Amino acid sequence: MAMTPSKSALADTMNQSWARINDFISYHYVYALACTFAVVLLGSFVAWRKRPKIRAYDIDGVPIKELKIRNYSRSAIIFHSQSISKQGEQLAQDEPYVLNNGKHSEVVVHTPEHVREFLRQDLNDHWHPADLNFGDYFNRILGQCAGALYNQPWRTVRRYFDPAYTHGTSVTMIPVFETEVSAWLRDLKNDVLSSGVGRLILHAEQACKTIPLRAIPLSFYGDAYTEQRHKELVRLSNMQAQALAYTVMGKWQMSQWFNLLPTPSKRHLDNYLTDWKTFNLDILESARKKQLNIPAQHVFKGVDVEGGMTMDQYLQTIDEMIFTNIGITGTIIVFMFEQLAHHADFQQKLHEEIMAKKARADFKLDTYVSSSSTLLHYLCLEVVRLHPALGFSPPECISIPKVIGRYKLPSATPIVIDIRRLNTNPLTWGPDANQFRPERFASLSPSDYRYGYVRFRVMSVKPSECLGRHMVDVLMKLVVVKVVEKYRVEKVEKGFSVKEGLLAFVDRK
Repeated sequence: MAMTPSKSALADTMNQSWARINDFISYHYVYALACTFAVVLLGSFVAWRKRPKIRAYDIDGVPIKELKIRNYSRSAIIFHSQSISKQGEQLAQDEPYVLNNGKHSEVVVHTPEHVREFLRQDLNDHWHPADLNFGDYFNRILGQCAGALYNQPWRTVRRYFDPAYTHGTSVTMIPVFETEVSAWLRDLKNDVLSSGVGRLILHAEQACKTIPLRAIPLSFYGDAYTEQRHKELVRLSNMQAQALAYTVMGKWQMSQWFNLLPTPSKRHLDNYLTDWKTFNLDILESARKKQLNIPAQHVFKGVDVEGGMTMDQYLQTIDEMIFTNIGITGTIIVFMFEQLAHHADFQQKLHEEIMAKKARADFKLDTYVSSSSTLLHYLCLEVVRLHPALGFSPPECISIPKVIGRYKLPSATPIVIDIRRLNTNPLTWGPDANQFRPERFASLSPSDYRYGYVRFRVMSVKPSECLGRHMVDVLMKLVVVKVVEKYRVEKVEKGFSVKEGLLAFVDRK
């Protein structure tokens, strides 16, 4: 007679079976993960080996010089642009050269003559390399924004966005921006590091990064941009900054294969893109329910219609317009105040101009801000000349063969502009090209520096492609007017317990 196994024996047998199953699953899971990682490595290596080589020669057959940057990521050209610029100058002097940065190669130009030839004949046929040579991770964040597009997709997106960002539209925002700047100054009194009688000590970078994030979104979201929406946008701004950090600092994030893996960077980007879409759709829904007439609604009419733009193009263009431009605007405002603090004579002249304009019976703030023949305007031009948005412009490919600086470049060659060298070229700006002197613009017409000055070009060098440049210009001028008419901007000398980057706003008597 067969013996019935005991309950404990059955339990042991089941446990052993489950253990074998778990071992099998674990082994194959690890094996599959290892295979996936191997494929990622192989795919990345193959992509790296296939990186295009730029071959350019002068009329004597002498090859163009090459500057190799050892850092595989694109962070070097972002965070060490001045060092790279100087290395290129030492290597090639006044001639173009090839910059090898990671797996990408680009020709660097830096004189007005170079830029004139770069833009001549085929400007409207230029195109951007895929993902601006920043890789797949960047492509998911900003690869479909207006600044990264070209030809028909670019024209489509700009057709819907441009009406909200004309010069005339920016002028209508002056009362709104003026209110925000006044509120910002009031808030500074509560947030500054220390204050005395008629004196505010503030950390310039921290103080100046808040005003663009308050004012610029109002131009797109209108009355739907409430205080709660602002707090949410601050959170999203931090998420976007971290995503861009992965883009420029990370090496593996350039690979589409790597970004398929469940990595922290992928999770972060997925969360950001989901939250960013939800934020914008919620604003549209709120505006619809409250019957608010906001620019975002009119632009959104171009999404997913025949001949229109995609949802990604809509969301990423807003990202570019708000987060990318806002970060740069805050940095430029800081530099502007630092220059005013270091050049008290010019600051006093500017104060006198502001007070003289406001004393006139026919004074209109919008007329003053829109004028191109004032110290205020010259200041903004000079600040951006010396402290451009980027050290090097994003790459653009020429569509026809060209000769630039005696080198014959084939079509499809990617070209970047060394903005630092272009904006301080003595042939355009004189022997004091590296010095702060806003008055220089009084004797220059725009045609004098047509090819020698890159201003608000974040994603492209084409003059018409900087979306939101008028809004930024108006906001910068209003910040200066409000501060300089009431305060004297002074530097705070470094010392014991005094950190770098502090400025003082001193009440004018």
